[in-house]
Amino acid sequence: MRESRRLPESELDIMLVVWKEGGAATAPAILTGLEIDSPLTASALHSYLKRLEEKGFLTCVKSGKVNTYTALISQADYQRSEGRSILRKLYGGSLTRFAAALYDEGPVDQQEIAQLQALLEELRGEAR
Repeated sequence: MRESRRLPESELDIMLVVWKEGGAATAPAILTGLEIDSPLTASALHSYLKRLEEKGFLTCVKSGKVNTYTALISQADYQRSEGRSILRKLYGGSLTRFAAALYDEGPVDQQEIAQLQALLEELRGEAR
């Protein structure tokens, strides 16, 4: 995925609903699933959906009067792309600097530490 395919927050909110719905959803289901401060009108939602189609994130299949929007990009692929982009742009590619920025000197959940440790061990094994 190219960097130019980064989504603005409003479009990402819609994609999150589609992914949560299993990768396909109707416009009414998307409107219902949106957790935003100010609700969208049906017209505004359709404008966003059209944009997401044009960008290659969604495809639309019409069945009678109902349009079903299906994700063309998985949530995992999008997360990987965004994660790499943020890591590279904001932290110079340094995972250590990124992790340090997330730590706010508050209490750290022990389960999170164990999961990070397991990931580090896995990465060490791959590097050998």
